[in-house]
Amino acid sequence: MTGYGHAKFENDQMSIDVEIKSLNSKFLDISTKLPKEVAAYENEIKKILIEKIVRGKVNFSVEIALKNGMGSAGTLNQSLFNHYKREIRSVTSQEELSDADLVKEVLRMPDIMEYSDTANDLVDKKQLFSLTNQALVECEKFRVQEGQAAESALGTFAKNIDEKLALIKQKDPERIVAIKDRINESLSELAASDKSDPNRFEQELIYYIEKLDIAEEIIRLQNHIAYFHETLTEKESQGKKLGFISQEMGREINTIGSKANNSDIQKLVVDMKDELEKIKEQVLNVV
Repeated sequence: MTGYGHAKFENDQMSIDVEIKSLNSKFLDISTKLPKEVAAYENEIKKILIEKIVRGKVNFSVEIALKNGMGSAGTLNQSLFNHYKREIRSVTSQEELSDADLVKEVLRMPDIMEYSDTANDLVDKKQLFSLTNQALVECEKFRVQEGQAAESALGTFAKNIDEKLALIKQKDPERIVAIKDRINESLSELAASDKSDPNRFEQELIYYIEKLDIAEEIIRLQNHIAYFHETLTEKESQGKKLGFISQEMGREINTIGSKANNSDIQKLVVDMKDELEKIKEQVLNVV
């Protein structure tokens, strides 16, 4: 399920923002974006997330902002500055790089500025973990809402398939009458022929009738739909089971379409397949 959670702590010295975003995925994939002040807690934060989130692509981020001059502007690391200056000058000439440009290049180098650990001292580990859990609660609420919407949609799609199946059941007797009429026509033509083999014709007729009979497929599909609705109401999430049931529904729908030999029924089969595709897409969001 997609989800979003946010939690914030603020006082006179600093503010901490914790944000969790989750997207649909078959597996659990957690990525974190942490400032250096809390980077040491990454594994513990991931452990908290794993305990609450089963699967999904999860982005977790923390932002820390100091107030009222609590952060230092930083001081120049003079020895490192001189080192970078010598190294850059050794590969360039005075004409190629002026002193002003040289200073600009050196100031871009890593760790050239040193900052105090004010933020490190202010960030409380328990406070950070508490914010993480608060954001998780908000994210879970969002995911529950998404889940309820998905459950409603899945139930509607399955109901639509059931309604189409009911129409097929209504049309099936007409289809059988049409088949019988064609068979009787063929019988009349064969009766007038001296070359017909009654035994062979009877065998082929039985095979033909069995091949076109969709009664068993209708019953099985009805059972699958009922089981699908039943599984939707279970307290524990059953994403994989719903996926398996939808596969079985697809097999029966395909068989009905191949056996029907009737344009009206085949149109209904196309509609059923369309609803089934919606189910398959939505089931991917269910754990």
